[in-house]
Amino acid sequence: MPELPSLVIVGAGGLGRGVAALVEALNSPSPSWNLTGFVDDDASLRDQSVMGYPVHGGVEWLSQRENLFFSIAIGDGDARQQIAGQLSQSLIQPACLLHPSTSPHRTSEIKSGTIARKGVATAVDCRIGPHTVVNMNCTIGHDSTLEAFVTLHPGVHISGSVHLGTGVTVGSGSVVLPNTRIGSQATIGAGAVVTEDLPPDCTAVGRPAHPQ
Repeated sequence: MPELPSLVIVGAGGLGRGVAALVEALNSPSPSWNLTGFVDDDASLRDQSVMGYPVHGGVEWLSQRENLFFSIAIGDGDARQQIAGQLSQSLIQPACLLHPSTSPHRTSEIKSGTIARKGVATAVDCRIGPHTVVNMNCTIGHDSTLEAFVTLHPGVHISGSVHLGTGVTVGSGSVVLPNTRIGSQATIGAGAVVTEDLPPDCTAVGRPAHPQ
């Protein structure tokens, strides 16, 4: 039997533990990954155990390793971007982790570093950029693009032909209607309904959503 690729999760908080559960689902019944543990810059977690997996150290520890895969399980897109940059020159690779319940169509493209949790549904011709986090029970419509470091919180519904710029965050239970563009680094509040294009770097709330 070939040796399983080794994986380290960056971040031992709630999302990190959820990603560990995702990996356990991927490993049942046929193992796919050797989950060796977590790294976290919280010094109080050093040499501790989370879900039975060790916390090896901080991100610096990971940057000195070789022949590993990593997954940045941190909900903040800016933090993921910073860590991805820190690890970009190291001899390790980002993993793409899709829960077994997620079955992207062959016409879709999902880049490395993406996390898609339980209950995610994608339509045809989707494009999902690197280090994007798609949380539980989200849907992504046909011909939609999510650029790098996008975060969809649980229960978000992205309609067809939507474009989310780099680092966009969409709050839980929000809906983005078809043919809508949201600029980079924008934040959409929980429960919002986005009916028209939104500019970069804004925070939009309401039904319909308007920049504050």
